[in-house]
Amino acid sequence: MAELNYEDFKNRINIQDLLIDAGYIQNLRDGLRYPSYVKLGSDGRRLRGDKFIVTANGLCCFRPQVQKNYNVISFIKEHPHFFSEYTPGINGDRLVNLVCNRLLNHPVDQRPTVVAERERLRRPFNINDYERFDFRKEDWKSQKAFYPYFKSRGINLDTQRAFADNFFIAIKKADNGKTYSNLSFPLRKPNDLNTLVGLEERSRANAEGKTIYKGMAAGSNASEGMWIVCPAGKALEEVKDVYWFESAFDAMAFYQINMRKGLSQLERSIFVSTSGNPSIQQFKGMLAKTPDANHHLCFDRDRAGYLFAINFALTKAGKTFTTNVTPKGKLVVVDTTDKYQRYELNLEPFEFDRIAKTLGLDNQTQRNDMAEYMESLQKKEDIFSGDEYLLPPDLLKAYAKYESACEEYHSAKYSRLVCKEDLEDIGDELKTAYEAYKVAMKNAASQYESVGKIIYQPCGKEYKDWNDRLLDKRIAEEEDNTADKTSENSVAAGNSPEERDEENNEVEERTYHFHR
Repeated sequence: MAELNYEDFKNRINIQDLLIDAGYIQNLRDGLRYPSYVKLGSDGRRLRGDKFIVTANGLCCFRPQVQKNYNVISFIKEHPHFFSEYTPGINGDRLVNLVCNRLLNHPVDQRPTVVAERERLRRPFNINDYERFDFRKEDWKSQKAFYPYFKSRGINLDTQRAFADNFFIAIKKADNGKTYSNLSFPLRKPNDLNTLVGLEERSRANAEGKTIYKGMAAGSNASEGMWIVCPAGKALEEVKDVYWFESAFDAMAFYQINMRKGLSQLERSIFVSTSGNPSIQQFKGMLAKTPDANHHLCFDRDRAGYLFAINFALTKAGKTFTTNVTPKGKLVVVDTTDKYQRYELNLEPFEFDRIAKTLGLDNQTQRNDMAEYMESLQKKEDIFSGDEYLLPPDLLKAYAKYESACEEYHSAKYSRLVCKEDLEDIGDELKTAYEAYKVAMKNAASQYESVGKIIYQPCGKEYKDWNDRLLDKRIAEEEDNTADKTSENSVAAGNSPEERDEENNEVEERTYHFHR
């Protein structure tokens, strides 16, 4: 049987069938002119902010709040976790072939020799293929060149300077004679930080503030390589905390948000970007170099980010496993470490601690109730030097009781209206309240300081990722008539769905030839 290509998939697979396979159902309230598809939660109600609208030509779909068109191919690549064929680290093209051939009832031939030959012939990444332009901390002229890349992301100069040694503009001349420049974040393997194995790349933002291209430099080792940065320059073996993100922009946004609070210990932590879907090799490589560090999982607050967090916890526990998400949104975990165990769990609402406990990983995890307070310490050795309003509820209640007793004692003492015996009683109450608060604080701090813990630390529920949090770009509330409004606005602006398809195709074609 003849092998099918991408054009066959786009011509023969209906985008609506693909959405249904991904677990979405048609929302008939929006009408049939521009069909929309939504996902239902475990309670049977539609999930707000999770909606796709089919374009007028019926070949693509888009999210109302983003308006980025997806065809059959790009939808699968951008949302790999929607499909049962997905496994961590799977090649995007391979996943597209598996999903599309299944939908078309077309058998896929296994050709390991061809795959091996392609891998052998693949040219490895070479930094010497690029001209490099660096951000120099004391040279304002050099810094101005980076303004178009960071402005739309809200990354200020202080943050840029903190990470300045770990990004640059990579310039390369393509075979077609054109010169391409991208903001580039160098990738390294944890066991060899002196060697660059690839680049995480971002183009300048367009007039609308959107980054047209994001991807990897040709030949990048994205399976093992990561963007690894410690602003203070400490070695991996010396750091106490590792913060994980899906992009370097998210890592820099997190740093900027929290440095506003004066959390100086962040400078001594490690920031990691997996440059998209993290692989098991990336997890294992970093864990091998930081076995005693606490790992903060700051992945995106979406289904893919949830899956990455669970995969990390399973990897850290030394499990042999596979994970996937069913079309109905269930997380399926198969653990074959000692014996075959299969779990099917709800991802909505996502409760990391609950899932970790079900999988027997709760001894590996730690709630992040104390994280914000501990990061606010003015003196690292003094657990009482933080901002009390950041304490978790139980400790905040103990502190409030102690503070109230303290105020009452001092008020009674300096009023000179309270007899000595009553003042002593009030003083005893103050001592009791303080001792209870002190003991509770020491216990909580001791648990937090335990080494080798996993701390789930995403952005707030109203944001998708940490860069959106920095920009205060909240997940848009959808209206029932979003489809008609979006379509009318697009036509009024002279930018029809068909025109957007052509624009996206041009961008995809340009970036494909250069970056592959």
